[in-house]
Amino acid sequence: MNIRPMEFEVENLKLRGSLYEPDTGIIEGRRYPTAILFHGFGGNRVDVSGFIVQMAKALTAEGFIVITYDRAGHGESDGEFFDTSVTRDVKDASCVVKQVMELSYVDSSNLHMGGLSLGSVIASMTAALCDPQPRSMVMCSTAAVFADEIASGKIQGRSINSLSTDGYFDFAGMKMGPAMVKDALKLDVYAEAAKYRGKVLLMHGTKDFVPLSYAQRYKEMWAENATLLVREGADHGWASVPDRQFVTQHAADFMAENAGLKKE
Repeated sequence: MNIRPMEFEVENLKLRGSLYEPDTGIIEGRRYPTAILFHGFGGNRVDVSGFIVQMAKALTAEGFIVITYDRAGHGESDGEFFDTSVTRDVKDASCVVKQVMELSYVDSSNLHMGGLSLGSVIASMTAALCDPQPRSMVMCSTAAVFADEIASGKIQGRSINSLSTDGYFDFAGMKMGPAMVKDALKLDVYAEAAKYRGKVLLMHGTKDFVPLSYAQRYKEMWAENATLLVREGADHGWASVPDRQFVTQHAADFMAENAGLKKE
């Protein structure tokens, strides 16, 4: 497997990412099924204890090209975390997807998406806007709770009152500005994602701080197009070796089957 850097130009910002090649490398003239992975809020394209990296490696082993990138204001990308909002992230993601689909080695008819936490919410909203839409999507620890939390004046159980007193909310050492809050108060993430028509695998742990009901609502919305796997004892970051193996293997198997990579 080879990993090489790549960049996307989005509204005068450079979003920096990584391209994971399949084990065979990229053969000239060939187009590959491609997966785009989205990291969590405040994270980056490596994410919690290498979550995104491990997912990417599992997918390349199945024959995918995998593309990950740091969203604006995150990781190595341009922009300020202070300005981040879900609507902006979805708009940027749509631009990234268009650039990915123009790559000579990407099969634009065989696109897939995956995400962790808020990244899965962004993936679901972006997938609904794509033309053609991704064939499949994997949503891990789906954090659609953020809109309800912000409406109640909190983020992950902490008061956001500091936005009015200090001008920012201290999120793990980064300054989050009011844009995230203003945007969340007018968002209906389920309505935005409802137009997606591909196959979905939702995975959620019983020890996740995000209530299972948020994943269940997606399952109910997409009905027979969605599968929900609940892992007893797993937390938000799938932070044990067995839990991480569970989530990455199920994701790789699911996407590979929908990409036509699984042999009968």
